[in-house]
Amino acid sequence: MRCLSYPLLLVLYTLATFAAELPAQNPTAASIARQRFNEVFVKVIIPITDRTPKQDGPVVESWVVEKLKQFGESECFAVTNWVPICDGLLEDEIINNHVWDGSLGKATFCPVGGDIPERNNGRVLVSVGGWSPAAGYEARVTLADEPGSRTVEPVLYHSPNGERKQVQGEKPMAFVAVLIAPPPRERDTPNKKDK
Repeated sequence: MRCLSYPLLLVLYTLATFAAELPAQNPTAASIARQRFNEVFVKVIIPITDRTPKQDGPVVESWVVEKLKQFGESECFAVTNWVPICDGLLEDEIINNHVWDGSLGKATFCPVGGDIPERNNGRVLVSVGGWSPAAGYEARVTLADEPGSRTVEPVLYHSPNGERKQVQGEKPMAFVAVLIAPPPRERDTPNKKDK
């Protein structure tokens, strides 16, 4: 057994030495661009109704509660934590921006996905859609593409031409909180003061 471990260690040492001397790969243009873009996070909030009674879930932040009160919603609960939305504009392949599976006890919804269809002139368009088999139900908002930008948007029916429609007296089936965060590299880099 000892005779076998020595050659194995010799091979591993040789491979480690060889691998340590390989040059690092240069970052691709897409990875550099991805590092510069602010990240977008969303959280799904459901109003308490007979169909969707109160359930335990993630914390609903105070700024979200205040915004919901402006919409006339006093009792809601979160069904997701903060979910990152990948920027499909930077990818060569299809992105799965799965936000929520739609499961909620006896009340079920269609799965919910997110998208960032546009970044332009310091603004970012965020779309979170699903909830119903009838196409067109989404929360759609344009925000300043700056860390700290945030809002809450109701899930409404959007016609094919993009017009929002809400049936008179009908409450939105859900709300989506949107938060813009710094690019990943900026968040992960420790401050000089921390050193």
